[in-house]
Amino acid sequence: MRIMVVDDDDIIIEAMRNILEPEGFEVIAARSGEECLRLLESGITPDYIFIDIQMPGIDGWETLRRIKSRRELRDIPVAMLTAQPLRRETLEKEDIGELVDYVVKPFTRRDIEETLKQALVLPL
Repeated sequence: MRIMVVDDDDIIIEAMRNILEPEGFEVIAARSGEECLRLLESGITPDYIFIDIQMPGIDGWETLRRIKSRRELRDIPVAMLTAQPLRRETLEKEDIGELVDYVVKPFTRRDIEETLKQALVLPL
C-alpha cells in the first residue's frame, strides 16, 4: 500500500518513513501542496494521504480541497498533520467534510498506527 506524506519539513517525512516502511508501506513524499497535486496528476494514486496544514504556497486545507474536488481522487482518505489540535470552529470555518482524521505533531508511532487503523488501512 502507498502512503503519501505531504510536509515541507524533511524531519517529518523521515519520521513517517521510519514508522511506515517497516510496516510494508511505500512512502511517497511531497514537500509542498503543489508537488502533491503534480504527483497525483501524474497518475500516482496513494491509498492514504497525510497533509501538513501549514506549508508555504498552497496550504494543507487548499491541497485537501483540490484533491477532493477531483472525482478520481475524492475517495482517497486524508488526515491532516498539525502542530495544534483542531477545534470545531476551525473545521467549520474550513468546511472540510472529507477529512478522515488529524494527527498532532509531535506524533508517535502509535498515533500514526491508530490513524491508519481507524481508516482500515492497517489490520486491527
